Amino acid sequence: MYKTRLISGLSFALALILTPTLPSLAFGADEVEEVVAVGSRREARSVGDSAAPVDIISGSDFVNQGAADLSDMIRTMVPSFNVNTQPISDAATLIRPPNLRGLPPDDMLVLVNGKRRHRGAVISFLGGGVADGAQGVDLQAIPSIALKQVEVLRDGAAAQYGSDAIAGVMNFVYRDNAEGVQVEVRSGEFTEGDGDMWRIAANVGMPFTDNGFANFSVELQDSDATSRSVQRADAQALFDGGNKSIWNSPNPAQIWGQPAVSDDIKLVANIGLELDDSKEFYLFGNYAERKVLGGFYFRNPTNRGGIFSADGGTTRLVGDVAEAAGGTRTCPVVAVPATGAGSSSDTALTAIKANPNCFVFNEVFPGGFTPSFGGSVSDWSIASGVKGNTESGTLYDVSVSVGENQADYYIENTLNGSLGPNSPTSFNPGSYVQLEKNFNADFSKGFPVARICFRSKRSMGS
Repeated sequence: MYKTRLISGLSFALALILTPTLPSLAFGADEVEEVVAVGSRREARSVGDSAAPVDIISGSDFVNQGAADLSDMIRTMVPSFNVNTQPISDAATLIRPPNLRGLPPDDMLVLVNGKRRHRGAVISFLGGGVADGAQGVDLQAIPSIALKQVEVLRDGAAAQYGSDAIAGVMNFVYRDNAEGVQVEVRSGEFTEGDGDMWRIAANVGMPFTDNGFANFSVELQDSDATSRSVQRADAQALFDGGNKSIWNSPNPAQIWGQPAVSDDIKLVANIGLELDDSKEFYLFGNYAERKVLGGFYFRNPTNRGGIFSADGGTTRLVGDVAEAAGGTRTCPVVAVPATGAGSSSDTALTAIKANPNCFVFNEVFPGGFTPSFGGSVSDWSIASGVKGNTESGTLYDVSVSVGENQADYYIENTLNGSLGPNSPTSFNPGSYVQLEKNFNADFSKGFPVARICFRSKRSMGS
């Protein structure tokens, strides 16, 4: 620990010495060169001109981040943006719900190249949090290397964009360079020695005829699970009482930490072509998939309802094979001992296990079990259109887009009590699919407005 702190301190001091002096920054509308799409319906609206606060995050800012997930990167750069790790949170573990300004995820409008992004398939619901019942966008499907910049409007914009922009707007702008190659390789782990992560990403820009570009990005990533847990008191008591089959003992039987993410693949294509001086064709889309597996709550082998007991742990839940076939019940009622439950000293449980006509789930999981909940998430979208301006100065943008997000759930290391001894230990509970189709036609035209000055004349009387 001392060596780690010493190395970190020396690295920080060296960075301060080698960092060049930065020039002073001038703040004003004339000094800002970024042109943003959010905050106004007209073109050429700069950050300095915007009536609402707009943050511009350039693509190069993501390179300097220690995190590999896009949501975590944005969280470190936008103070009003929040997202956290979901250790035991059902489907929210698969698609982490982000929020802007402390409002639900579906109150934050997400755009890609100025077009509405489709929502994720997961409806978050667990724990009574701000995201309960919300259906937000799956930001983890967007690779950071594909981004030219991210525009964040940190203010309510429902009057302009609709009710899904109550918290604000985030616009992800894909790269549009027609040349160049960038490759990123990143690896790391936590100081606890877990959570190993590796990430490989690449971006390629190439010309698309003489008047266009074709930009492609790919990202591959894996990250192991973490554990910041202590052993549960009931699991430790069972272990100390003689049950040496406690799942994962003597390590924690219930894990609190980030889930494992594997086979994480993201692809993005962005194509643009100038048809003439007044028209431009565009086409962009992405595909992403990943597998997520996290922990769940420990099922105690003495009192888990519907599995090991039906009365809170007073007696064991014993299935009678003959009775299930229409015969007479012969299996006795077996009490759960105060200590040593499930151990070799539990003679009644040993007799039940030896009786072929009787069945208890302690035969499958003698130390109880902790299910692993996860799923496979796939996401794809494509958008295309033409934009330009007419001779009269009218701006237009006509486009069509389709997007789909699908979550296929699976549970491992678990049981279904109603199936008795025939119960498998892994299940596929089902899938959620969100499919959205949009046709969009925008027209705008500016009109000169005369400036009107109001003066008030006040007379003074005695």
